[in-house]
Amino acid sequence: MQTIRPISFDEVAVLKRVLQVGCSPEPSEAVLASISDLQVTASCECGCATVWFGLKGDAENGAMAAEVCGTWRDQTIGLIVWMDDDQIVGLELVGAGAVGLPDPASVRPYEECLQAPLG
Repeated sequence: MQTIRPISFDEVAVLKRVLQVGCSPEPSEAVLASISDLQVTASCECGCATVWFGLKGDAENGAMAAEVCGTWRDQTIGLIVWMDDDQIVGLELVGAGAVGLPDPASVRPYEECLQAPLG
């Protein structure tokens, strides 16, 4: 059984950066303010840093609100924020293997990473 826990400081920083860089239109102030109160209800079984915030854990993924890329250990990875209406339900990381959270400063629009393959 998955243990519910508060979102971490690093997860907050990355999630805010992903929304600022990749969400169009920009998220509302209410959505941004809600980030620090999120509860992680599930994480990816592969060991990557993907986390889910919905009541159904990883089974609830809503709709893609932002897709960007970032750098983790010299690897270009994809980051996706999933939302259900104005509720953030997931932060998904896509890369080769069990990738961790990137430095928020490395998060950039997905178009800038098209020349660099993921992984």
